[in-house]
Amino acid sequence: MPVQSSPPENQTPERIKGVFSMVKESFVGTGATRKKMSQTVHYFAEEDDRGEITVRALNPHFIPSGPGKRVTLEELLANFLPDPMIYLHKVLPAMRQVEESVERADRHRNQGELFTAEFDYKEALSLDEEHVRATFGLGLTYLDRGENDNAAIVFHRVIELEHAFDAAHKHLFNEFGIRLRKNKMYPHALRYYFRIFTKIKDDDHLLYNISRTLFEMCRHRPARHFLDKAMAIDPELKEAAALGKAIEAELAKSEKKPKGKGGGAR
Repeated sequence: MPVQSSPPENQTPERIKGVFSMVKESFVGTGATRKKMSQTVHYFAEEDDRGEITVRALNPHFIPSGPGKRVTLEELLANFLPDPMIYLHKVLPAMRQVEESVERADRHRNQGELFTAEFDYKEALSLDEEHVRATFGLGLTYLDRGENDNAAIVFHRVIELEHAFDAAHKHLFNEFGIRLRKNKMYPHALRYYFRIFTKIKDDDHLLYNISRTLFEMCRHRPARHFLDKAMAIDPELKEAAALGKAIEAELAKSEKKPKGKGGGAR
């Protein structure tokens, strides 16, 4: 058997990326009718730049879906069998179809063709209901059309998506939050920003956006608190000065109002 040579010193070893299968056994029935059942389950395995391997089950459309599970190379080789034909003939074409639909939808949305964009985002989501870009894109399409009820439905999907707030999608989740606020969906925007805040606590722009949302909800003291936190990170934050003046002006007005007549600051 020929021995595989090691890659040249300056060449990066090829990362693992493909479909692997595992046979799962279960029992149905009881007593004399009890039977052993075997089922082959397919997984998509991918190695990241840190050498960590994640496996995710394939959905009925052959798209990696659901939560990922970390495995070692030894566990992968011991418990799974490679299935390159499923990867080449099922998974790759399905993933390509999803990405093409999303790219087409993004182009339509950027050109203001919002109903066509909606159709293409939904086509992508029919194959991969957890696709982050398609979910954000559909929500932004509804917000662009002023359909706040539909945007609220997508908002709840976004909140639950495992990878929605990864750094790779930062421009999308920033845009989505701003559009929620501009559409005056303030409770949604605030919940959305605090969902991000649980993962990212030291982003000056996030803290500014929380402050801006609170200000527009007339919650001026909490708005000042979050603006102060943003400016502690970046004292030169461009937008902060104007917002700070507006907050102080509203707080000054509330302090001048007579007590007991509903004029207290919120």
